[in-house]
Amino acid sequence: MSQTHHARSNVIDLAAHAEQLPLLPTVVMRVLALDARSDQYFEALLAVAEEDPTFAVRLIRLANAPRSAPAKPIITIRQAVVRLGARECAGLVTALAVSRVFVPTTAGQRNLWRHALQVAVGARTITSLITNPGVLPAQAYLAGLLHDIGRFVMFEAATEDLGRVDEAPWHSPQQLIDAEHTLLGYDHVQLGALVCRHWSLPQVITEVIKLHHDYAAPDAQSSVPLGTLIAIVQLADLLSMYLMDSPELGDQEPVDIAATLAANCMRPEWRHPPIAPSVLAQRVGAIRDEAAEVAERLLDARTTSTT
Repeated sequence: MSQTHHARSNVIDLAAHAEQLPLLPTVVMRVLALDARSDQYFEALLAVAEEDPTFAVRLIRLANAPRSAPAKPIITIRQAVVRLGARECAGLVTALAVSRVFVPTTAGQRNLWRHALQVAVGARTITSLITNPGVLPAQAYLAGLLHDIGRFVMFEAATEDLGRVDEAPWHSPQQLIDAEHTLLGYDHVQLGALVCRHWSLPQVITEVIKLHHDYAAPDAQSSVPLGTLIAIVQLADLLSMYLMDSPELGDQEPVDIAATLAANCMRPEWRHPPIAPSVLAQRVGAIRDEAAEVAERLLDARTTSTT
């Protein structure tokens, strides 16, 4: 069988697998639609979370986890949201929903989850630091969380293909795409687009997933907010790739972090980077730590829910 025919067969098989994935709970879209800047955000998030008993139970469990260390047991969803914070609860609801579909079990899957959560937290943080970005923080979080959703599909349905790619000597997003095309004849961006279609995700999220490795894309968009969101996720992705290899970056002096960001995470294709390295440098350690905490809580929630 030729490599081209094998690649085409794999894509067809993976497309069929994507069509069989469980749908994301509607609570994710409800959370995405909330405006975190609104005075009613807390109550609105509370109302959404209370409508899904499974999420309510898991948020209460998360709020009672040893890492949260509540003085008294948390027994209501309102107490859980107060304890964890509305913004973190919104992110946890989204991550828990996706983890219903893609359950992290192996070390490789857990690393992929850590990267996805770093990009999600990073994208949300970058959005919050930009003046009038035209992008909602929850929207940036979801786009960051799902940017590599095609690789999640590969983990579940094409683990051998993914293993071949991960053994290849790639160290940048473009090298990853090149390795996938060379070894497999397709890439995770194509698979991500299939999942987006199956889940009927908002078009803006689909576009980010399709274009998150195209660094000329932000400036090519007719919609300024879409271009901004693509660049935000791209920057968060590049930051996470560096942090996964060198987590100690977050412990360095801001001036040194800024120099590293300028050299490794700011793409020359961007006419206007989404944020200055000196501004982002102040939050790199917090992004690393918050993402690690969310990952730990997510794993605790999955472990608890299966015992």
